[in-house]
Amino acid sequence: MNRTTATIATATAAAALLLTSCGPATEATATHQPVFAPTVMPSASGAEVGAAEFTRFVQESGTPEQRAAVVGHISKVARSIPQGDHRNSYIATDFPQSDDATTRAIINAYLTWTGPADDAAMLVLYTAAGTVMGAVELGSWRSPSPVPPG
Repeated sequence: MNRTTATIATATAAAALLLTSCGPATEATATHQPVFAPTVMPSASGAEVGAAEFTRFVQESGTPEQRAAVVGHISKVARSIPQGDHRNSYIATDFPQSDDATTRAIINAYLTWTGPADDAAMLVLYTAAGTVMGAVELGSWRSPSPVPPG
């Protein structure tokens, strides 16, 4: 294996560990440029309506951090077509670059908005330029980890 291949393999493994290390007891942790996230925001009908509904919810029910990150900054909220028993969700923002606090606030607002019954497996955020701002796998947030016997 040459040096470039080894570096790519190591980066891929590290990204996979980051995406699966989240647990329900902590806040959503954003990762940058996940290997399997679409590098361009997928187009979907109704994405602007979804953005308006999401923004309205956050404006009424969000934390101050969530309102600062969402209100006036979200242009599209789209969902993929079903892929088996799940789908992915995508949010387009007007932010020029990734900021961890903003990314976490948007992800946590989305999780509150959709609730535990939502079937999204992954949430991907995009910058104003359309590049991946952050992503998180949502499965571990919807099913709590078993508590070990004490």
